[in-house]
Amino acid sequence: MEQAVEDIENKMKKTDERLDTLAIQVGNIEQEIFSDGTQEVEVHNLLRSVSEVKDNYQNLRKEIMEVQDLQKQLSSSLSMQLKIMQSKFNTLKEKEHFWRRTNNLIVLLILVKS
Repeated sequence: MEQAVEDIENKMKKTDERLDTLAIQVGNIEQEIFSDGTQEVEVHNLLRSVSEVKDNYQNLRKEIMEVQDLQKQLSSSLSMQLKIMQSKFNTLKEKEHFWRRTNNLIVLLILVKS
């Protein structure tokens, strides 16, 4: 369980880092496009940068989907463990009730025999 939570945290951290990188790349492209300098924007470099951003965005989406899958697995696992614990609790509760009744019967039998 702890490993699953740690996996999700690590995935989310990597996803955040990729998102930051993507934001920086988009900012760099915007600077190239809207720069007031006299340099001409090289279309090839711009297309390569846009393609790189697109690839990074697709990887980011994939990682987000993986994080969501891990969250669903963890949620399912927690739900199953909760059901198991509730079942064990109910079983123990029934056993306690049984032993109390048995103990009361034993005390009653001892009193009757005395």
